[in-house]
Amino acid sequence: MNNPDLLLNERKYKKSENLESLNMFKGQLYETIVTTQDSSFNKNAAPIGVICKDSKHIVIYLNNCKNTQNNIIENGELIVNITKDPLTFTYSTIGNLKEEYFDEYNGFPVLKDNLGFFKANVIKIRETKRENDANDIGHVVTCKIEDIYARECNGIIPLNRAMNAVIESLVYYCRFDGKYKDKQKEIWAHMKELNRVCQKVGNKKEKESMKIIMKKMKENYSLE
Repeated sequence: MNNPDLLLNERKYKKSENLESLNMFKGQLYETIVTTQDSSFNKNAAPIGVICKDSKHIVIYLNNCKNTQNNIIENGELIVNITKDPLTFTYSTIGNLKEEYFDEYNGFPVLKDNLGFFKANVIKIRETKRENDANDIGHVVTCKIEDIYARECNGIIPLNRAMNAVIESLVYYCRFDGKYKDKQKEIWAHMKELNRVCQKVGNKKEKESMKIIMKKMKENYSLE
């Protein structure tokens, strides 16, 4: 069969030949969760922005995700998961996802709660300086795509203001002491406004995600 079905966690997927089946298009950047594993098969998940170079290639920037970066450099492969679950984004940014969040595809970790996913193999890695005082080294990674799967129920799901607030806050969380170090007061004020919006219009998971982010920010930076 050219398009065999795949069943993971009692969810049915259809195999596809291009990224358009996941509503991902050339030149666009998408917020995803990348799953990897090390040589001892320890699973890792991290939020990564993915740029579609064309229908068969992607580019990712690895700056703040040490475990993911090490796994990709070591093994040269990863899975890109398409999800809009705010708690998955939050927990994978702030800590480590629990085992209950993972499934397995051909011996490789994938997220249980995804709208689709694809395997990616590294074809080029370029070093780049990170945006922080220490000028640490990050990596720009180009990958070729294989094994693209989309959930049968995969339709376009609009992101509301609350989910956008969660994603924006997670970006600030990752870069607060780097790119935004000189603007922390202003950024923190903006994050409090994002939290206010989320608590007003968000669903239960979105509200919980923002509470976790704000609590972690206060713990790390003694903010009020």
